[in-house]
Amino acid sequence: MKYIGIYWSLFAPMMKKSIRKRFGESLAEISIREGKKEYRRLLSRADDLGPGNPMASNAYFAYVFAAAWLGSGRKIRPEEMALVMTDVLESRLLRTVFGMTDMNKTPEKWERDMRKYEAWYKAHGKDYPVNWVVNFDESLHQDGSYYFFTRCPICEFCQREGIPELMPALCATDEVMFRLQHGKLCREHTIAEGDGVCDYWVISDQVKNPK
Repeated sequence: MKYIGIYWSLFAPMMKKSIRKRFGESLAEISIREGKKEYRRLLSRADDLGPGNPMASNAYFAYVFAAAWLGSGRKIRPEEMALVMTDVLESRLLRTVFGMTDMNKTPEKWERDMRKYEAWYKAHGKDYPVNWVVNFDESLHQDGSYYFFTRCPICEFCQREGIPELMPALCATDEVMFRLQHGKLCREHTIAEGDGVCDYWVISDQVKNPK
């Protein structure tokens, strides 16, 4: 993947703050100092997801956290790194950004976004085959939107890099992200856990008995 520094520059201070709070100044310093190097290394080995890919930011986001975790020398357990990720997502900045979407007002927002990605993939997937493969099933639920992935490049990359144990923590960020947008993710399967799909049934948090 092409190196883009803005992701590291944006998230590194937030990660450092969280790691310092949870694990101390020394580990925070090491994690971020070495993590910056790891971030470049990871991107140099990651598959090119293609220009204009609406989903590429998900990979950059994931690899920032993977880099900080590797920078720590894996001294932070994956389940503890999930707490760091949650701290970052719940920072004032990102709460503001995610809060700009209210799924009670725009419940179909994520389906529209995934449809945009679907269109991009149909146009460019042959050139960039290592990518998410998204599918929709409108017959399953009356409320919200439902889609699922049968391929995840982040999961494949983490497997290849020998860090699959970090994937459950990365997957868990989806639930936090939707919650900050007044939504709820109902999920039964993830590719990271050995299932054939990552499923997303996304509803607003005001739906009491989703169908």
